[in-house]
Amino acid sequence: MSSVRKLFGLSIASLLGMAVSPTVQAAEALAQWPANATVGIPSPWKPQYHPDIAEHTEFRLLKQGNKTVLLADADMAYGTLVHPFAKPTTLKALSWEWQVLTQPTKANLQTKAGDDAGAKLCAFIQIDEGKLGIGTRLALAAARTVSGERLPAATLCYVWGTPGEKVGQVFDNPFTERVRNIVVRDTATASELIAENRDLQADARKAFGDELPQGPVMFTGIALGADSDNTKSKAKALFGKISAE
Repeated sequence: MSSVRKLFGLSIASLLGMAVSPTVQAAEALAQWPANATVGIPSPWKPQYHPDIAEHTEFRLLKQGNKTVLLADADMAYGTLVHPFAKPTTLKALSWEWQVLTQPTKANLQTKAGDDAGAKLCAFIQIDEGKLGIGTRLALAAARTVSGERLPAATLCYVWGTPGEKVGQVFDNPFTERVRNIVVRDTATASELIAENRDLQADARKAFGDELPQGPVMFTGIALGADSDNTKSKAKALFGKISAE
C-alpha cells in the first residue's frame, strides 16, 4: 500500500457530509448507539473503504447485555467508520469504550506486512501545512487530487500494542508519516469493554508538535475500525460509547 493510498484510505471520508454534520459541543456523545440495534448505525457516522481493497470491514450494531455496542469485523479486510465534524473544532478530551475480540495474526503496526489493528480509534488533526516538507506536500496534493477531497494532513490513531511496544509509545504508520500511532494498551485482548479517557491536546502535540499552529489544537473528525488486509487474517472489535469535550 503506497503512502498516497494509505493517506487516502484513512482520511478520505473525514470531510464527507460536513454540510450536515453537527459541530461538537461540550461533552457531546459522538456515539451513543441506539437501544434498538436493528435500526442501523446513526448519522453522521459513515463507513469508508478503499477502492483497491476488495474485502471490507463490516460494521454493525449488536446487543451486549443491556447495552448496544458497535462490532467491527474484518476478514482479510479494511475499513473505517468516520464521524466528520461540521468545521474544525477544538477538543480537549476524548473518551470511549472498546474491546479487542480477535487480534490479527502476526500484526505489527511498525511494519507494512503487519500493519493491521484489532481495534483503532483515530482523530483527524488540523495542522500548519506550511511547516511540511515539499515532498510531503506533493504527496498530500496527489492524494487530494485522487480523492477529490481536501484530506487532513495529520491523523493520530490510538491502538492496542503488539509485542515489543510500550504504553505511551508514538510511532509513524509504516506507509506514511502523516498517520501516527499511540499505544494505549499493552495487550491485544480483553474480557470486557475497557474505558479510555485521553487528553487530545497533549497527545496531538506529542505526535505532531512541531507542525501544529499556536493555540488550541483543532480537529476535523474521528474514525474507528479494525483491519486485517495486510496480514491476510482476521480482526474483530467492539466499541461502546464515544464522547468528546
